[in-house]
Amino acid sequence: MSFREILEGFHAKDPAVRGGALAGADGLAVAEWSAVPEAQDLGALCAEMAQFFKESGRIARENGLGECSEVFLAGDRGQIYFRRVTGDYFLLLVADPGAVPGKCRFLLRRGAFRAREML
Repeated sequence: MSFREILEGFHAKDPAVRGGALAGADGLAVAEWSAVPEAQDLGALCAEMAQFFKESGRIARENGLGECSEVFLAGDRGQIYFRRVTGDYFLLLVADPGAVPGKCRFLLRRGAFRAREML
């Protein structure tokens, strides 16, 4: 199984998933997949989310929550899920606004486990 197959599998299991990416801690996408490639710039989103994740981690630590493992961001036109795979890699999932958050988080957690085995 490849990283791209993990990402495509998100959409196969839930059509509300628009795309996903595996990114390094520096925010550079290693692998990405999108149902509609021209609809979103996953590379740029990974770079932004990596910074957002670092800041979220600082806030979590300062408030006694421990290390940040996952960030969820919801907007009027979509949802973003970002999860740590290892200390050096993250997994990103982008979904429609009507997607079920619990299902997306489950898919992301399973995808992170599979990606961790491959790294």
